[in-house]
Parts: sequence; structure tokens; C-alpha cells
Amino acid sequence: MTRVAVAAIAVAALAGLLYTLNRIDDVAVVSTEADNRLPRYTLTSAELTRYDADGQPSLKATAANLEYFDDESAQATTLVVDVLSGTKTPWHITSPTGSLAPGSRVMTLSGEVIANGQWPDNGEAVVVRSPTMKIDPDAHLLSSDVDVNADSRTRKGTATGMTANWAQQDLHLLNNVKMRYEVNR
Repeated sequence: MTRVAVAAIAVAALAGLLYTLNRIDDVAVVSTEADNRLPRYTLTSAELTRYDADGQPSLKATAANLEYFDDESAQATTLVVDVLSGTKTPWHITSPTGSLAPGSRVMTLSGEVIANGQWPDNGEAVVVRSPTMKIDPDAHLLSSDVDVNADSRTRKGTATGMTANWAQQDLHLLNNVKMRYEVNR
């Protein structure tokens, strides 16, 4: 009788396993709402120009692709931004990707962000690199909270965080600043 009981348990376990394996194919993968989110508009070779109160271009941007969503958010690829605003030292910024949060006007750039500008004290060209940067057109601010490298002909620096206010013509490296000055003869 023990052999019959063991055989019955083994047959029942095997039947349960086969039933379970059969049901695995019937299980649907449930995706989240974000996965199914489709853009309202998709633009290729998009160009954006923002004008100031005097009707002068203050910011120009181009993107290889731009997707705009119903919640007023946007995603862009291969982004190039020129901050003009009538400044003596405009910024030219490139980024692999950029985004706008729902209802926001602040652009968040990510990837290897490269910002070309000038040091405010001597007008020397400077290249600032960071994994992320934000452009706030209302506050006239280019900023980063993460590691940045600032390189020019006569100085090379690193910092954690930076701000550049193009209306006030300033550039500030914020924390853990290390700067090396090079004398060129």
C-alpha cells in the first residue's frame, strides 16, 4: 500500500506541474500606463525660438526628434540650444537628450551635456561639461547639481554644481571647486 500511495502522490504532483506549465503561456504580461503612453505630436528636425518682451530672439533650440505628450511634457533627442537674450556672451549647448516635465518650462538636458560660453572675468572661451544640466529661460539660468568640468585655454577646473546667469553675465562653480591655472607664454 505504501507503493500505491507514493505512486499516487507522484502522479498528482506531475499532473499539477504539467497543469501549471500549461497555464504559463496563458498569463498575459501587464504593462504600466507609462509604457503605453503615446505622444500627441512627434516632430523631426524641430526648431523652437523663444522671444523676449522686446520681440527679440532669446533662445533658439533644435532637436532631431521632439515628442510632445498630453500632460504637456516633452522629450527631445540630439538637442542644440543657443541662449541669446541680447547677451554679450551667448551660450551654445549640446545634449543627446532633453526633457520638459509636465507643465514646466525648465529643460532638463542629459547625456554628455556640453556648454560653450565665456568666463565673465576675462571673456575667455570656456567649455563646461556635465552629465546633466537645466535651462530655466524665465530665470535666465543654466545650472547643474552634479559634477562639472570647466576647461579653457588658461584654466581647467572641476566642481560639484554650477550656475550661469546669462542676464547677469556670471558663471559660478559651486562646491568642491578645484581650479588649475596655466600660464601661456
